[in-house]
Amino acid sequence: MHLVIGLGPIGGNIGAHLAELGQEVYGYDFNTDRIREWSAETNSPAGNEMNAVDWSSVDSVHIAVRLADQVSSVFEALKDHTSQPLTVFVHTTLAPADARRIFSSAPENWRTFEAPVSGGPQGARQGTMTIFFAGPVPTAGEDRLLADISGRVFRMESYGQPALVKLLNNTLATYNLAATARVLNLAAEHGVPAKDLFEVIGVSTGQSWMSDNLIDVQYDLLLKDVGLLRGELGSLPTGDLNDDVEQAILQARTLLDSDAPIR
Repeated sequence: MHLVIGLGPIGGNIGAHLAELGQEVYGYDFNTDRIREWSAETNSPAGNEMNAVDWSSVDSVHIAVRLADQVSSVFEALKDHTSQPLTVFVHTTLAPADARRIFSSAPENWRTFEAPVSGGPQGARQGTMTIFFAGPVPTAGEDRLLADISGRVFRMESYGQPALVKLLNNTLATYNLAATARVLNLAAEHGVPAKDLFEVIGVSTGQSWMSDNLIDVQYDLLLKDVGLLRGELGSLPTGDLNDDVEQAILQARTLLDSDAPIR
């Protein structure tokens, strides 16, 4: 059985994908609405009490919570509820220093893998996400599990490196997102409808994955990762990723969602 802790956009979809593949999955979350909805969608058991978990049947644990402190709390809860060996995948994006600290706290009989992901909820649901990966050499079974839930695995030498690579990639993505949003706003200020320019961007040199997905991308998670990287490195290359980025993104979305005709 695969125990998924955190039934949000990533964890919930990883669990749903495994269930769709015919794997036995148990979902865990504090949010009763998520528990009910996920269990109904996957026809799999879920709850918010670790005492209800049949630990002897757990093949892997997947942690997909939001913050480093929550990962630490999950580690402590796991240690409190079972002394048996565990295989633990942490899909939460951590600051590199937090990753090194948290993984060093794992019991010696655990196999712990730092495994932050890229590809969003859709990639998690379809099993096509990219995983940045560090930990012990995977067994054949662990490699099969990775193949089931991902499209690409980038293997790295030490804890903290997957987090750093993920944060660098997402910071670059945020530069692209912020630049697209600000240029759309600039166009509107100078009389060019943002929708018109957005069509041009989509088929020309200004195009990027972020411009294609500006309307739906979870920018709050990207801004969180920018903050983690800034905290780790102290500073970032200039590019004005400051406090008005969110305002620029929302303004650009409003412009693109308007009823103004596209000429």
